[in-house]
Amino acid sequence: MSDALQGRSFFDLPFALAIGPQRAGASWIERYLRFRGDVCLPAGVKETFFFDRHNGRGVAFYKEHFSIRSDHKILMEVTTTIFDHEDAPLRVHGFLGPEVKLICPLRHPVERAYSQYLHLRRYGIVWGGLADAVEQAPQILNSSRYAQHLERWYRYYTPERIRLLFQEELETDQPAYVQKLCAALGLDYIAPAEGFAGAYNVTDVTRFPALARAFGRYEDRLLSAGFAWPVRLARRLDLRRLLFGPEIFDAQRVQMTREDHEWLSIRLVPEIERFEALLGRPVMCWRRGVQFA
Repeated sequence: MSDALQGRSFFDLPFALAIGPQRAGASWIERYLRFRGDVCLPAGVKETFFFDRHNGRGVAFYKEHFSIRSDHKILMEVTTTIFDHEDAPLRVHGFLGPEVKLICPLRHPVERAYSQYLHLRRYGIVWGGLADAVEQAPQILNSSRYAQHLERWYRYYTPERIRLLFQEELETDQPAYVQKLCAALGLDYIAPAEGFAGAYNVTDVTRFPALARAFGRYEDRLLSAGFAWPVRLARRLDLRRLLFGPEIFDAQRVQMTREDHEWLSIRLVPEIERFEALLGRPVMCWRRGVQFA
């Protein structure tokens, strides 16, 4: 895009960034914001990966993803890969400055980790049991170490500037969650469409792991090179569904074996205590039971 559209430049509007990890409601937030129509989000792609893997491509690369209209009230990207990236907080602060609006969607760390494990299995990125998958993709655990990563963000932004949102609250009281989201972004409240209820995270296991891995690599390379149209065509033809199987929503409950729950709890329950100590309060929506398969 040109750097100005209808007399408005890239930085004429407030900028917001969602920085939470995968499998914590970010996709729902992104769909809701696109539904509103008054938020300028990246065109053609869900996220740009500018503040982590594509930072070296420069500011022009990032700006080209946004097509500003006269009715847009805010520019925003919903990212899921910068929360635990070591250099991302400094890069965000250097490019967007201290006034950027930050929201951080989170989810019970055990359930989030297990959901990411299922998600990566679906894409054929990991295989085998949970412990084997964590060896292949350490971020399954690492992305749930919330206190460690938030402490890094707090070096550049005070806790008051990072609004935490919990997926459990989205599941139990969607209007209240959306009101908090809108307030954090400085937007008027607009109720979500009826079809938004329950559609938070999806998961399934691919029937063709090798093809799924190849498809994922090919898709990422196209997006990285700026060729979004073949990806959009593949999505319209529903090639993802053919490779990855039907999508099953996992947000209302994450069913896992007792063994997997105990394995994750040993490693992540201490992270909850550290996170609550950082906040100075308990996270009440995480103090509930988990259903076992």
